[in-house]
Amino acid sequence: MMQMGYEEYTIDGLIPMFLSVCVYVIIRGVLILKDKKLDWHKEISRLFFVLYLGVLVVVTLFPINIIVGEYEQRYREIVINLNPMQFFGLLDADFSIIVRNLGGNLVMMIPFAILLPVNFRSMRKFGRVIMVILATSVVIEILQYIWQLTMLNVWRATDINDVMLNVCGGVIGYALYYYIFRHVPFIKRFII
Repeated sequence: MMQMGYEEYTIDGLIPMFLSVCVYVIIRGVLILKDKKLDWHKEISRLFFVLYLGVLVVVTLFPINIIVGEYEQRYREIVINLNPMQFFGLLDADFSIIVRNLGGNLVMMIPFAILLPVNFRSMRKFGRVIMVILATSVVIEILQYIWQLTMLNVWRATDINDVMLNVCGGVIGYALYYYIFRHVPFIKRFII
């Protein structure tokens, strides 16, 4: 009987994130040298936004596994939940799973809801921020589903509850942005 052979390669998200940040820093450096104007507060805001996006991509879409050769029985059943009522079943799970799922999905979009209006004037309205967070969350869930189908990452699940928690985190983040930037004068320097 012939054995099936395969090689598996894992792409860790830290390398693409590091390269992206390096490219960003180089481009910003060239633009600053060309323009000769530099506002460190605004540059810090931009850099935090880019770093946050990098972390968001790494946390939600990596690692990616590429298999070369024949391999059977690698993937598990595709996990997709479109029923928001299954959220309450999560409360019966192990405490660490509850904390990771609830906390991770809720906290994940708080910085996004703060950094969007800080970095983009057109994103200062609550509805726009929430729409961007909703769209981003839906795109992440669709990509996680595609990763499951293509076996790029079989340990992800597509869940409507993740989207709901992300949006709730966005509401919390926007409330923090609204409060902090109205009541802490020093922070206003970071708004672009």
